Amino acid sequence: MAFHPRVGQQGVALILVLWILALMTIMAGSFALSTQRETSLVTNARERAKAVALADGGIHYAMFMLNLPNVTERWHGDGTPNRWAFNGVPIEIRIYDEAGKIDLNAARELTLRTILAKLIQNEDQAVKLTDAILDWRDGDDTKRLNGAESAEYRAAGLDQMPQNRNFLVLEELRGVLGITPSLYRKLEPLFTLYTNVDGINPAKASKSALLALMGENSQAVDAFVTAREAGDENIPPPPFPPIPGVRFHAFGDSVYTIRAQPASRNHSEPPATAVVRREARRPGGIPFVFLRWKPQTAGVTADQ
Repeated sequence: MAFHPRVGQQGVALILVLWILALMTIMAGSFALSTQRETSLVTNARERAKAVALADGGIHYAMFMLNLPNVTERWHGDGTPNRWAFNGVPIEIRIYDEAGKIDLNAARELTLRTILAKLIQNEDQAVKLTDAILDWRDGDDTKRLNGAESAEYRAAGLDQMPQNRNFLVLEELRGVLGITPSLYRKLEPLFTLYTNVDGINPAKASKSALLALMGENSQAVDAFVTAREAGDENIPPPPFPPIPGVRFHAFGDSVYTIRAQPASRNHSEPPATAVVRREARRPGGIPFVFLRWKPQTAGVTADQ
């Protein structure tokens, strides 16, 4: 059979064309995928910036609601969710009066031991943690009977040493010997650094904090919360059942933690969090000052 060079050349040309088409198809698909990813990144960045702005706006709106002249219209600092919408986007805002928590620096030994024993249900461990916290915040390097100073931290293989001063931020509690991440998550909603008094004001505490104090005695807590919500702002609720080892005080309406969470596709986003202090009323004065601010990008506990 005779060989025709022209036919062979056509076959090679056809294969070459097919290869070029395949290559162009791959390049086009890659470009389309890259464009889609970049568009998605831009969209997500825009939505993220919008959510951050909405959360920040929610914090400022909460300060406005806390400062209304009519006390019956003000939002309460007991952790109940408040709903607010901006441009059709719902935002959940929770306010916590810091007086409804235990001041970690001002709490006496008995208060700390009582709270820890209720939370971890282990008296011996509560005693050790109490001494370790007191050793952290006292000004010497003398170890308490069940506490921990530098030698104990080194023996445990830790680089973090007790600071022998008051806690500057609540997160320092994670560095105390014996405080595990899971335990810190339990303790964080119940402690503060802003009241400078020992004990707690039950009238300002969140329901979850009251349940922790009462050992999950929900009946007594429900009755107290119901009476508190039904009462007048100027009339204190009925006395909360006494808790042996924990002092009650009347401090409050001074420092608040505000957390704002806009509705979004990603519900795992942490809320924006701010700690604000009410300033003395004066004409033209600023009603609140910021003590701490965590934007929505910071990882924080979403609920107390």
